[in-house]
Amino acid sequence: MRDYPLVAWLLAALGVAILHRWIDDADWLLLHIVLLGALTQGIVVWSWHFAQTLLHASDTHGGRRHQTWRLALLNAGAILVLISVPTHLWWVTLVGASMVAVAAAWHGWALWRMLRRALPGRFRVSVHYYLGSAASLVLGAGLGTWLASLDDGPLHGRVLVAHALTNTLGWVGLTLTGT
Repeated sequence: MRDYPLVAWLLAALGVAILHRWIDDADWLLLHIVLLGALTQGIVVWSWHFAQTLLHASDTHGGRRHQTWRLALLNAGAILVLISVPTHLWWVTLVGASMVAVAAAWHGWALWRMLRRALPGRFRVSVHYYLGSAASLVLGAGLGTWLASLDDGPLHGRVLVAHALTNTLGWVGLTLTGT
């Protein structure tokens, strides 16, 4: 659940890149396969690994098993979003984005619990960045869901910018900065 989904996301991106002329919303789809699929999978896997390493945390209380469930929830939600937005099935987008948000919140909560149990350490500040990034993905998923329900217009553009910045600077940026 840690490595194979990332490879699958990247192969899906390659497939869309090759077939983009015959796929509706190929630009949106390619962007979200890479960012919501591959990059998010990598962030959840590696931020967990780095937090465990930096905090000298053991893999007790089913940490690996729970991470597998979080990743399954995250990937299932991402797949629903990738199917529903181009087909304009807003309620499916709502379900998929909610699954992504729950997985991100669960990831943040698990990191916070790990941080609370850990002994003081010099690099624990990195985990605080991971907590902020998880909160950003929750917000970004909500903004994306709202965006999918809007028609083109001034509000659509504003929500689009908020969604892009929250996910790019928050989810990705805070993770990179903290690491």
